Amino acid sequence: MYKMMKVLAIVVLIVTIAGAGAVLYGINTLSPVVEQVSMAVTPAAQAQDIFDSALAQVSRGTFTGRVFAQPGTLNAQDCAFVTCTVRLANKGFFPAEWVSLDVQPVQGDVLQLDNVQANVLASGSRGDIAATILHTGDGAQTPRTYTINCYVFGRKITLEGTAQ
Repeated sequence: MYKMMKVLAIVVLIVTIAGAGAVLYGINTLSPVVEQVSMAVTPAAQAQDIFDSALAQVSRGTFTGRVFAQPGTLNAQDCAFVTCTVRLANKGFFPAEWVSLDVQPVQGDVLQLDNVQANVLASGSRGDIAATILHTGDGAQTPRTYTINCYVFGRKITLEGTAQ
C-alpha cells in the first residue's frame, strides 16, 4: 500500500509539472510572431483596372480602405502600387483572429486598399497578410512602418515593425 501511494504521488507530481509547462508555453506563445516582411512595387499602369476602380470608389464615397490624401486627378503612368506582405507564425494554442495590417503613410501615399478577407491565423500555422498602397511617383523602396493588430483569446495583441 505504501509503495502504491508513493507511485501515485510521483505520477501526480509529473502530471502537475507537465501541466505547468503547458500553461507556461501557452502564455509565452500567446502572440503571433513576424517571420518575414517583403515589399513589392507594381506600376499602376500594369493594374489599370484596380487603379480605376479605387479612384471611382473614392469619388463616389464608397471606398472602404484608408484615404491618406485626396487623389484629385491622378494618372496611372505616374503612380505605383506598393504591396507590403508580412508572414506571421502562430505557435500558440489559440487562433489569432481579426488580424489586420496597417502601413503608416509616407510622403506621396494616396490610399490603402481594403483587405476584404476574413483574416484568422489558426493555432500552429503560418499565414501571410498584405497591404497595398497607391503611391504617387515610382514607389521607391523606402522603409515603411507597419502595425499588426489581432485578438488572441479575447486579448488585443499589437505588433510593430519596419518593412524595407
